[in-house]
Amino acid sequence: MWKQINLLIGLLLFLSALPLSAQDPQLSQNFANPLLLSPAFAGLQDQNKVYFTHRNQWPNQSANYQYSATGLEVSLGKINSGIGILVATDKQFSSLQTNNLTLQYAYHANLNEKTLLSMGMQGSVVFRSLDYANLTYGDQLNRFIINGSLASTTDPLASQYVNAIHYGDLAAGLLLNHANYWVGASIHHLNRPNQSLIRSSDQLIAPKYALMGGISIPISEGKSLRPALYLKNQGAFSQLDWGTSLQLDPLVIGLWYRGLPLDKNSTESSSRRESLIALVGIQNNRFSFGYSYDFTVSGLGVGSGGAHELSFSYTLNWDFGQRKSYQRYRQSFACPKF
Repeated sequence: MWKQINLLIGLLLFLSALPLSAQDPQLSQNFANPLLLSPAFAGLQDQNKVYFTHRNQWPNQSANYQYSATGLEVSLGKINSGIGILVATDKQFSSLQTNNLTLQYAYHANLNEKTLLSMGMQGSVVFRSLDYANLTYGDQLNRFIINGSLASTTDPLASQYVNAIHYGDLAAGLLLNHANYWVGASIHHLNRPNQSLIRSSDQLIAPKYALMGGISIPISEGKSLRPALYLKNQGAFSQLDWGTSLQLDPLVIGLWYRGLPLDKNSTESSSRRESLIALVGIQNNRFSFGYSYDFTVSGLGVGSGGAHELSFSYTLNWDFGQRKSYQRYRQSFACPKF
């Protein structure tokens, strides 16, 4: 019976979110897979690279959230371009799943030997589905309490559901990259796609606007400090991730904070203070591996289980003869990491 009640709670949580503008997944290692941040990162460093990200959020809650993404970037240096491919999936509670396939293109304009401006665009095909077989309705619970049998539902809302939908999604990004710093902006869901799973109903995804940036502060050979921030707004929701990572080749240690503590106008406590994030990783010229844990400081508390996140990237030994004219300078650019 408790399993059925938990499923009902999950359904209520889902239905309560339908009138709202949907929010994108939040990651803690934002820069470990930069293709997820902006299409302008595609092929930026004259490298062909694969990425993998996995997040397990609130493992102690019935509304557990799982997210995974795999990415590939290919540099086309002779035409100052890059291509990115992303495959991502997320699962909310036991029933709601979203899968998307994304193709990115970026053009890199050399402003001088140490500065480059990258402009990117992307298109995605998104598939969203809900398994109604795992959901329990109020009239079923009533019958269960009376005679111990769930039986089938007669709730008129059940006939309005659609099992699966698909839609297109557009995004664009801009990035200025220098030897010592980088700054960028992006906008996702330019076309405000409708992701509703109820017939004759709209659940438009609000555009997500983001600003991001970071600097690289050398300390000594093989050691550097890399503070960065990622500010995003989507509908009525705003959030800031800011912190720093300490590079001690090959070890990386990071500490981040997610929240807007100075936002007095916010009615959502989770927007003002959400998480403290600790990161440890290993990185060299060929690969990187990172693990982070979110310590929940919002109203959910530590009982939610926080969030575990893994990231991995590997530079492929592909050579298409597509080197950029300023490649010798690009290797020192302050591109984001973790």
